[in-house]
Amino acid sequence: MKKMTAKKISLAEIAKLVGGSVKGDPEIQVSSVLPPEKAEPGSIAPLWEKKYISSVRDGTLLLTKKGWIKEGESGVETDEPRVALIALLAFLGDEPAASSGVSGRAVVAPDAEIAENVSIAAGAVIRSGAKIGENSVIMENAVICEEAEIGAGCVIEPGVVVYRRSKIGKGCVLHSNAVIGCEGFGFVPDPKAGMVKIPQIGTVRLDDGVEVGACTSIDRATFGETHVGAMTKIDSQVKIGHNCEIGAYTIIVAQSGIAGSTKIGKGVIMAAQSGASNHSTIGDGCTVGGRGGVVCDVPAGSTVSGFPAQNHKLELRQQAAVRRLPELSRQLRELAKKIEKIENEKDADA
Repeated sequence: MKKMTAKKISLAEIAKLVGGSVKGDPEIQVSSVLPPEKAEPGSIAPLWEKKYISSVRDGTLLLTKKGWIKEGESGVETDEPRVALIALLAFLGDEPAASSGVSGRAVVAPDAEIAENVSIAAGAVIRSGAKIGENSVIMENAVICEEAEIGAGCVIEPGVVVYRRSKIGKGCVLHSNAVIGCEGFGFVPDPKAGMVKIPQIGTVRLDDGVEVGACTSIDRATFGETHVGAMTKIDSQVKIGHNCEIGAYTIIVAQSGIAGSTKIGKGVIMAAQSGASNHSTIGDGCTVGGRGGVVCDVPAGSTVSGFPAQNHKLELRQQAAVRRLPELSRQLRELAKKIEKIENEKDADA
């Protein structure tokens, strides 16, 4: 097996790559990115908070803002270190290139439509009527079901299942074991038949540039479609229920749950382990704090947290008050004893 050798890049090349300027020796070679506190020879440390500059060890190569590298030290300065870091990580990344073509160990239905320059790995299954756009990559053991559509330039990682008639836009990334278009959870109690399952006959549509994390599931609609807007990023282990509408450029962080028929606007942030109940509406530009539980409509531009979710500042004040309860309780007991003592003294004088 061929041994992988680490990529190397000089400070001068980094500066050109990220649109920055070199401080110190431009020929120093870099092969890794590490935090400042773990820096070692051959690494460069990204830094965009000035309060940490004083704790950086001498000799550490920095990728940082202009004017932050000390005289006599080396590194690269740029206007936006975080943006520059993305370009550098992409260069140094060791993701293997996908092999082009259809593996002989893939199962592809005769009537599936496979565009040019598509890669389909061993164990992948492309079922009848499915369409795969050009330059897309279907990795090992992924399943693209009947009449599902995968747009151009998508990456479908191992173990992903895209159910029938689901539509995935251009440039989408579905990480390992994500499930798109599975049956929604719907039952109606019936006094005679017990719990009656509601047929789920709708679809899922992901617009261009959507990214779905590992082990996330997005239910198909009961009827109509579950829709996720362009460039929305969904983290791992997220649940999105049937008939939800998620706006463009929204971020949904790990372990969040969006119940059926919820409407989430554009540019919303749902922090980790947050959730929304059935038929809630969250307006454009809202932020729901970690573990926040939305149970009613949230106006556009709001920041809410807690359960049930309310104005974030009010929630913080209430949390602070709750933390003071033990001390307030102690003070109240002491006050009660003082009042009792005063009353007893009055009775004795009477």
